[in-house]
Amino acid sequence: MKEKWEEFRGTLTEIVMMSKKEFLLTAAVCVLGGMVFGMLISPRKSTTIGSNNGNNSGNGNRGNGIGDKKAGEKEGKAQDKIADWQEVEEKELGAEA
Repeated sequence: MKEKWEEFRGTLTEIVMMSKKEFLLTAAVCVLGGMVFGMLISPRKSTTIGSNNGNNSGNGNRGNGIGDKKAGEKEGKAQDKIADWQEVEEKELGAEA
């Protein structure tokens, strides 16, 4: 085994030409392999990215009391606008008939 090690060490001193493409690919493999290796040996295994509250379509503040008051005010204003348009349509239809 020691003979093979000495033989291998002898080949390390040789100069080998490498194209730019090979060098770039080797560097990319080393960087990506290092990232994967780092993730595998990292102590944090329970990291969660996101809030795990599901897809609520933007209603993230409901249920905790933060945005309920403002949401109610917005809904009330929207209801008033709908009622106003209904009155306008009724007036226009009444005027035409």
